[in-house]
Amino acid sequence: MSIKTLGKQSLVYGFGHILSRLATFLLLPLYTNKFTPSEYGIIALFYTIVPLLNIIVRYGMGAAFLKNYVMSNGKDKVTVFTNVLSSLIFTGIPFLIITYLFKDNISQIFFGITEPSYIVIMSLIIFFDSLSCIPMLGYRAENKPNTFIIFSMLNALINMTLNFIFVLTFKMNIKGVFLGNLAASLVLFILVLPFIIKRFDLKHLSKDRWRVIVEFAIPFLPAGLFAMLMEVADRYILKILTNLETVGIYSAGYKVGVLMLLIANAFNMGWQPYFLGKKADFYNGDLYPKIITIVLSILGFFWLGLLFFVDDLMSIKVFGVSFFGPEFIKSLEIIPVVALSYFFYGFYLLQTPGMFLKNLPKYAAWTRLIGAITNIFLCFFLIPMYGAMGAAYSTCISFMVMAFSMYFINVRLIPVKLELKKIIFVVLSLAVGFFLFCIFEDLLIINVSAMLAYVVGTVILKIINIPNLRSIFKS
Repeated sequence: MSIKTLGKQSLVYGFGHILSRLATFLLLPLYTNKFTPSEYGIIALFYTIVPLLNIIVRYGMGAAFLKNYVMSNGKDKVTVFTNVLSSLIFTGIPFLIITYLFKDNISQIFFGITEPSYIVIMSLIIFFDSLSCIPMLGYRAENKPNTFIIFSMLNALINMTLNFIFVLTFKMNIKGVFLGNLAASLVLFILVLPFIIKRFDLKHLSKDRWRVIVEFAIPFLPAGLFAMLMEVADRYILKILTNLETVGIYSAGYKVGVLMLLIANAFNMGWQPYFLGKKADFYNGDLYPKIITIVLSILGFFWLGLLFFVDDLMSIKVFGVSFFGPEFIKSLEIIPVVALSYFFYGFYLLQTPGMFLKNLPKYAAWTRLIGAITNIFLCFFLIPMYGAMGAAYSTCISFMVMAFSMYFINVRLIPVKLELKKIIFVVLSLAVGFFLFCIFEDLLIINVSAMLAYVVGTVILKIINIPNLRSIFKS
């Protein structure tokens, strides 16, 4: 895969991924106008726990599958797929049984209320999503971004549509939100069945190959848990130190800030197959540093856009309904800080090739552990002083610490020489943009001027090369 293909696929993934997530983002008006902050706090906790349990149920098999599948040929791909999917089925069924047997207790632990049906729905969503994620990764590994994005968008659109139907038409309240998600997960599983049928063959089960895959996968389990600990710690510590209402307000702002994560993840969908396919030669020369600079500059552009214009977008009313209900206006100040967290996360993703290429996944666990400990410590320190904003500051600082930890590891594993002058321009531009935003109190002319200056600067410094961008769009 060439850098032109990487750029093109990142654009496809970016456009499609954002569109698919935009469908769920459009649920914010429903949630913040239909539910109270406390009720939305329960929904937020539900969608905080689901990805955490997803990590446990998948125990790093996604990363291990992608690495082994990309580097395999012919029948060996069938062997990799069969062993990974069989492993997830074998461990997923006991997960369903355990969560069902202890659903009352688990409901009390997770939500502080006895709603066992929430736990049953949650476990089914996790089980089917875990089985669907491997074929979806297969589409990425086979450089089929269009199929991946179409299925993702269908999943999101079905989820969004059923949310509105179950909540508004059938008056199912919070349970309607969760049932809509379950139905969408079932549909996605049906969509990927052809991929499963074509590549799943029990004759290719191999204990030795399974062991190799699992040995690479297991370190990603603690890595994933530590990563999710960074994601969930702020909300649960907020719940302990404040109340569900604060959790709801914080989570509404967090959901908008996560738009930056969508951009980072969209790039990563093309990035991992790219450097795994290149194996050990892509970082020789100036190609790798150039990719780092370009990606950081694009993330910086979107962060400035959120900083300057997100409050205007959130106040737009459609049929008299705004994105944030009146009780959630305080969420706006959280958005830029959370979004900046994912700027650093983008830098973290850019530093992962050394870990993959040198078969040292343990470093993913260590760096994320450092980030998780930092987040938890800062939450207990800053939330009592700053409330929800303290949680946002803690998250941002912890992602920064995690990103630089991975950078210092990566430079020891493979040669990396950053384009420091260009990166300094990006970082200073973000700092100046924030300073102007605060000094001039969100003045439109200043915001637009700062955005234009940033774009012009990236072109003058040749961070963004216009001819190269044209070739990507034309190819």
